[in-house]
Amino acid sequence: MRKQNIQYSIFNIQLLILIFSTFFLSCESGSNKNFQPNVTGKAGELLIVVDKHKWESSVGDSLKSTFKQEVQVLPQKEPMFTVVNIPNSAFSKLFQTHRNIVRVSISPNNKKPSITMKRHVWARPQLYFEIKVPNDSVFFAIFEKNKQGMIDTLLKDERARYLQSFRKFENQEITRVLKKRAVTMRFPKGYDLDVHKDAFMWISHETPMISQGVIISFINYTDTAQLQKENLIHQIDSVLRKNVPGALDGSYMTIEKRIDILSQKMILNKSYTIKLKGLWRTEGDFMGGPFVALASVDSKRNRIVISFAYVYAPRYNKRNYIRQVETILYSLKIRE
Repeated sequence: MRKQNIQYSIFNIQLLILIFSTFFLSCESGSNKNFQPNVTGKAGELLIVVDKHKWESSVGDSLKSTFKQEVQVLPQKEPMFTVVNIPNSAFSKLFQTHRNIVRVSISPNNKKPSITMKRHVWARPQLYFEIKVPNDSVFFAIFEKNKQGMIDTLLKDERARYLQSFRKFENQEITRVLKKRAVTMRFPKGYDLDVHKDAFMWISHETPMISQGVIISFINYTDTAQLQKENLIHQIDSVLRKNVPGALDGSYMTIEKRIDILSQKMILNKSYTIKLKGLWRTEGDFMGGPFVALASVDSKRNRIVISFAYVYAPRYNKRNYIRQVETILYSLKIRE
């Protein structure tokens, strides 16, 4: 397969780039401490430490519009992070163990503007950013340059926390079945292998009100055209129609095509991968929700591994549920 240009941002690289000649950006780990407490706060929460008068100014507006921006492709509006604000004077031990912290100091005493990233400063597994600038204009310059990298790192660490839990409570039966297909994915206990055919697997976690599932299919890889967005959508739709019936006679799961389906090229655990993100619905019924799908090339076996993760939670917000199943997809590794 011809190599294609893959564009993705890596925050650790971005942190090494000087914004201006007077701006210094550094990334360092927190001191290694034994017996640190577990982090506090719920999944998806972000503590922003900045004084009230700045929070209520254009500085706060910039922070809010960045970290509370709407998550793409969900049935209803949900913020990327659930933001909690406190002033610097209130940043005591009670708050220092929070899972995600962004602390902003704007003072003439900050002669050398910087953004510092640290992990496990007061708790584990913790991510901490500190922004020190002399005035508002410098804050806007340095924050605008680095906000996407901060978001990417925050989301990556959220997935890492989920994955750490999945590994601790891994469903070994599903792991063994997947290994026979030369792939590994981390499914926690609570997920069941509902269907297992030669080229199709359906694994789900069901509660009375919430359904989370991953559908895995294997197709022969013959041409790079198979990885084009429209061709992947058609392929996934054909798998869903054939294998995922709805509750009513003649109904079946399908991708919702009346809204834009996001597409991204990436390298996932050494495999060239196309990521799709959108909504699914049930043809002939009224069910629906968000999905994330990955199409990963297994060049050794001349196949494409398509993993499709979905959420059905009509009474609840879905941001964290879709991140959980997305984490399962991101754990995919193809045996070399």
